[in-house]
Amino acid sequence: MSLYTKSIPFLILLLWVSGTFQESYAQEQINILNAQRAEGGMVDGEPVRKLLGDVRLATDNLVMDADSAYQFENLNMIHAFNIQIESENDIVWADTLYHNTFREYSEFRGRVIMLSENNILFSEEIDYDRIFDVALFNTPVRFEDEDGVLVAEGGYYFQNTDIAFFRGDVRLADSTQYLEADSLFMNRESRFYRLYNNIYAEDYEDRVTFTGDYLEADSLGHRLLSGNAWMMQVNEAETDTSHLTSDIIMVTETDTSDFIDSYGNVEIWSESFTALADTAHYRSDIEQFRLISNPVAWQKRIQLTGPYIEALLEDDEIRFLTSYPTPIAVQEDSLTGRLNQMTGDTLQAYFENGDIDRIIVFDNSELIFHLKDDDDNPDGLIELIAAGASTIKFENGELYDFIAKRNAEGSYLSESPDIVNRQLSGFRWDPDMKPLKPPVQKPRLPDIDPERPFDLPDRYLMYIQENGLIP
Repeated sequence: MSLYTKSIPFLILLLWVSGTFQESYAQEQINILNAQRAEGGMVDGEPVRKLLGDVRLATDNLVMDADSAYQFENLNMIHAFNIQIESENDIVWADTLYHNTFREYSEFRGRVIMLSENNILFSEEIDYDRIFDVALFNTPVRFEDEDGVLVAEGGYYFQNTDIAFFRGDVRLADSTQYLEADSLFMNRESRFYRLYNNIYAEDYEDRVTFTGDYLEADSLGHRLLSGNAWMMQVNEAETDTSHLTSDIIMVTETDTSDFIDSYGNVEIWSESFTALADTAHYRSDIEQFRLISNPVAWQKRIQLTGPYIEALLEDDEIRFLTSYPTPIAVQEDSLTGRLNQMTGDTLQAYFENGDIDRIIVFDNSELIFHLKDDDDNPDGLIELIAAGASTIKFENGELYDFIAKRNAEGSYLSESPDIVNRQLSGFRWDPDMKPLKPPVQKPRLPDIDPERPFDLPDRYLMYIQENGLIP
């Protein structure tokens, strides 16, 4: 033990006080390294020994500097004021410390800063249990590291495992993402996150935005979003957006492609393509959608219904649609409103510049083709049945010709009120079910304040200046 003083009697007094600290709290031996004076007294009816002026105390695990420190003899308690505590793993600054020497439990109050190798915390109140190496936050906390900032109304943090749970208006921002939620679990070492309720998330690198009730993400590129799940992606040119909503959205990122799997009440909206399904799978490298279980797809005035639908896009424009078995495609004529219909074992639709170019129906094809006269008025219809394939051609998005390969049988029905509602078997026309463009979601919470939540303590400012750190 060393003590800086010129008073021999005062040295003897401090030796006596130090001995009392050690005898009373053998479970955590505290040594007095420095103090200007010591005195006894009573505080709130409890006997107390006071160390005053440039106090420095030490245990096997830490060194504490303070303006003053009070030892409560009967409470296993030390109160210290304007403190800095340095241990092997962290440094803590606070206006006031209440430290239970028996439990090694510290209550830091007023302008608390906790600095470790990987991060720094700011709060008005932090409780720290050194036995379990856990910090508890009962008031708003600010958590910073080299990547970004997290703020919340409270939570806890396990220092040795780098695991934390934050609650209440949680916001996290770094160079690659912004997240907000009611609560957040995070393993910082493995970069694993779980967010709960009122979730909003932006991925700046992939230009993707998420909302939902639950989000799980890790460093390997896996994301699970559930509960009113919504996902929006902006294209590379930032000229178009696509929206996906469903009960569950799962995203897997690889070096070559992103895979998005959606389950339950799936709705897809883009400028060129909309769809409904129970299940949808998307692959980014070939811009492929696969829709399974009760899917319906729309492209302008065409509706495609079938057990399985596959769509291929190119530069965000629809290029190809296929469906099987026994799909049915319905196209509304833009002038007459009549519904042209196509079905067969398999249907393939090809698009050019966003407009339908041709539809090929393979095997057992059936068609209803409404005709128009020279003045574009309704003029009857043609029904066609073919054992082989049939090709329907379009010009400027309007049906104008068809070709049946073999064994074709057709009939013409002249114009009459009876033909308006003529339908093929399996006919479906559901324009009211077509998904509308979802509203773009925005953060509900204000931006994270770039400023620290309080004026920084003088001891902290002195430390960062002495060590050449950036405040």
